[in-house]
Amino acid sequence: MAISIQKFEEQGGRLKTDDIDFESFRSQPLPDDVLRCIGYMHDIEYQTVLYTRELLMMPAWKDPQFTAFLTLWNYEEYWHGNALGRILAMHDRPAHDPRLAEMRRFNKRYLFWSPAIFWLLGHGVRKFPAVHMTWGAINEWTANAAYNRLAAIADHPVLTELLGRIMRQEGRHAGYYASFARDMLEDDIKAQKVTSWFLRHQWAPVGNGDVPKIETSFATAYLFGSGDGMELIDRIEDRIDMLPGLKGLNLVRTGIANAREHVIEVEGFLPPPPARAGGERKSLADDESELQGLSAEELLARR
Repeated sequence: MAISIQKFEEQGGRLKTDDIDFESFRSQPLPDDVLRCIGYMHDIEYQTVLYTRELLMMPAWKDPQFTAFLTLWNYEEYWHGNALGRILAMHDRPAHDPRLAEMRRFNKRYLFWSPAIFWLLGHGVRKFPAVHMTWGAINEWTANAAYNRLAAIADHPVLTELLGRIMRQEGRHAGYYASFARDMLEDDIKAQKVTSWFLRHQWAPVGNGDVPKIETSFATAYLFGSGDGMELIDRIEDRIDMLPGLKGLNLVRTGIANAREHVIEVEGFLPPPPARAGGERKSLADDESELQGLSAEELLARR
């Protein structure tokens, strides 16, 4: 059964950061590859307000529960972006308004047309609300996994604490989306077929079309392309398989494999994340020398 907005309200609110020692990043700076991922996450979290603009073009705006969720979701995601921006600023990297203004200039054509696209989808495609809620659940699951993986890679106590707080809120977002998606898909073959079609033909890791594609590809491949990252993705695939009518889509694994290929094609090399203290559990994906040359199909076959 879908989670009530009252329960969501009780547990929500602004991300607590007043006790986070952001100055520690001056004396203990993060590696460049980790900062690159944080920059991507900063952009996506701040982009939520524009996703909200699109979603309000659909007929679901009539539902007070839906608009209440969007309000709370947008508020919380804003503060996630703000916290990540403070980390970037501690490393003298662009953040907040200057970075966002540049991103919106980069994407101005899509941002101009996207409300009309969502109006057409919402009014012209029956069962599109099931697509949106399922899409949202998958994106929130992958966001939560990305923060989990980034904390493990960076192994920075202040970053770990901050990302843990963000993850708790992201987990609630995922739970809300997934509970609604499950209700909409249950015993509705039409909704299952429409959702499956859109996911198979249109889904890509969050950020494609919002930030330069190479930044989405890098963060996706760096965080999930090997080791424990692939194990986190296995769990997400299991969750997708448990949604009615969506078993066996293999969406996220395919997206990651394609992201690896894109990074290697554009930049020539995908740097492996550093091993955590104590090491990571060995998996078939840990040997970077093997994986660098594999195609998307070959990488998927290794799973």
